[in-house]
Amino acid sequence: MVLLVPDDIPEGQNVTEGNIEEMRALYKDWDPKIPKLLSLCESVYKWRLCIRPGMESWSHPSGAFTMLGDAVHATLPYLASGAGMSLEDGAVLGELFSRFSGPLTPQKKFKLLDIYQKIRAPRTEMVVERGNKQQWLYHLHDGPEQRERDRVMRAGEDGDALAWKDRTFSPLLLGWTVEREVDQFWRALEETDGKMSRSRL
Repeated sequence: MVLLVPDDIPEGQNVTEGNIEEMRALYKDWDPKIPKLLSLCESVYKWRLCIRPGMESWSHPSGAFTMLGDAVHATLPYLASGAGMSLEDGAVLGELFSRFSGPLTPQKKFKLLDIYQKIRAPRTEMVVERGNKQQWLYHLHDGPEQRERDRVMRAGEDGDALAWKDRTFSPLLLGWTVEREVDQFWRALEETDGKMSRSRL
């Protein structure tokens, strides 16, 4: 179980042992089921959630290795999408390499890895930015901003704090297709480099 509250971990630490009574006190006025559930906890830890800017290059120039997932686009847990982004990264890599035929030179590998980053970076940046926004939306204190957030949720307008219900954002998050995205880049690649011929394994 993960509970998200404002950070009070001492500077220089990322994980620390928590206090059960402090945790229970934070949620004492919530739905009665929550305190009842928390009464069953025997230990608790705190870990700091950090925002990190994206990396300029995801792959080594030699084409020998690349990175994926939180190593290059760490995201806060507010969209439950960190693992999904890693799986999409892997699927794009698999799709790109399965289409390639011919000798896989270091130059060709790096070209494929560069395409991988060009496909993935805009999407993962979007998800990371929305996760950061979700943090703000979920932790608003009572007041004008909270009331506006709640009004938007009730009205079902764009920017809904429930991202899966947001009619503009939800299709972007849930409707992304690996093959369609790779197709767009692969066609452009074939036009400029005939040697990167399409091949299905």
